[in-house]
Amino acid sequence: SMGVKGQRVSLAIKSSSAFTKSAMLDATLSRREIDDRMLAEADSALPYALDEVYLDYAVVESNPSGVASHLIAPSLAPQELSTHAIAHQKMLLVACKADVLDPIVRIAEQAGIRLDAVDLDSFALERALMQSTRLPLQVATGQSLGVVALILLESGHSCVHLFHNGRHKLHREWGHEKIDFDSYLKEQFKDQFRDQFKVKFGAREETRVEVTTAIGSGRLGHYRDVANETANQVRTALSQLPSDEVEGELSLAYLGGEGALVSGVIEAGLINEMADSLLCEVKSANPFRRMALGEGVDPIAVNQDAPLLMVACGLAMREAST
Repeated sequence: SMGVKGQRVSLAIKSSSAFTKSAMLDATLSRREIDDRMLAEADSALPYALDEVYLDYAVVESNPSGVASHLIAPSLAPQELSTHAIAHQKMLLVACKADVLDPIVRIAEQAGIRLDAVDLDSFALERALMQSTRLPLQVATGQSLGVVALILLESGHSCVHLFHNGRHKLHREWGHEKIDFDSYLKEQFKDQFRDQFKVKFGAREETRVEVTTAIGSGRLGHYRDVANETANQVRTALSQLPSDEVEGELSLAYLGGEGALVSGVIEAGLINEMADSLLCEVKSANPFRRMALGEGVDPIAVNQDAPLLMVACGLAMREAST
């Protein structure tokens, strides 16, 4: 924890842990009237009492990265709503139960960390996606983008986030057997790996080819199984999009998460299998793709770590976008 104590930090919670609702308000309303209207919206929409939640609202700008939730408040009192909202027509209400946030706040305090704000992972991913792609340019020029998927494979639990015109629409989570390509390959082909070690010390060329082929075939087979399961989950998520406002065609997918890594990188074989299963282009998730790296930053290390840092990058962009 060296260098962390006393630092200002933001963190993200899963969107499934929070409640969001948009509301259209008269642009001429006063600040007090906006507070009253948003409290009324919360009271009518939330499935729990107002004194059990943290509440905030924000103006929804034309740029979705302008949306941010500051859920941490000194108390649960509804009057502790944001003091910086402007009376635009469209507002976004965010609520999170206290029993979800309070343990996180306590952990941060015990670690000596100053927790400035709590964001939703969907907001953070929205900012990171817009930063790392050409979506803002395409949106500005009115191009049809279809649906973009961000797939985050993790150990035993994965999710897909769907975006349309740069806006986060929904996410779907699913559990599965632990994904660890390195461990799987070593266990499934330990005999071949042992033979491969022997090959380096004078085994026949035919043996080397056989071992390499077996390992390669097993690797691709495992990639294919993961890709097929992921594609089924993505198709289910696509079927849940509101058909009256979103085209259901997947135009592009980004792949990230610790479960997608093999020896620290996302291999082309996995990306190709994902593309075949999803029937669209698939790229490695990299929030730094269009950023200029500072002097002394190792671009190879950044590219290796990038698939794990989509949410972190989106959180770091809060200051620039609010």
